[in-house]
Amino acid sequence: MKPSTAALLAGVSITAVGVAQLVQKHRQHKQDIDSALSLIQIEWLSRASADPLEAAFWAPEGIEPEQYQRMLSGNRMLCQLSLRWRLGAVTHRQLDLYADKLMENATCRDYWRQFGSYREAEALGNAKDERFNQAMREAFDRAMRPAV
Repeated sequence: MKPSTAALLAGVSITAVGVAQLVQKHRQHKQDIDSALSLIQIEWLSRASADPLEAAFWAPEGIEPEQYQRMLSGNRMLCQLSLRWRLGAVTHRQLDLYADKLMENATCRDYWRQFGSYREAEALGNAKDERFNQAMREAFDRAMRPAV
């Protein structure tokens, strides 16, 4: 192999490694931001689901603050699972299993019944979030089917 070809191949290899590192760094930065924002949301959901005044302030029209507190608690559980899913700590099989378990709870079902369509609209275009919501919707549908 000619020295110029070897030098060119070495340069291409170094460039490829550099690009791969930049892509990985960008992905990690995005995960860090996503985690931080999710944790802020989960903390607010914890506070609002425990504080009647906060819940009364934010409760949508037609929903009693106590009922809204329950829904926020269900949303907190969904957000915690969603974060684990987005970080890759939950497999597809586990997601379906955990979704079924969450939807056994009336609190999560009440939240999904009221706000699930909003979550689905918000996730459009994000395949990971769309898959999460699909699992939740299917688990909700299974939980709502009458026992045979």
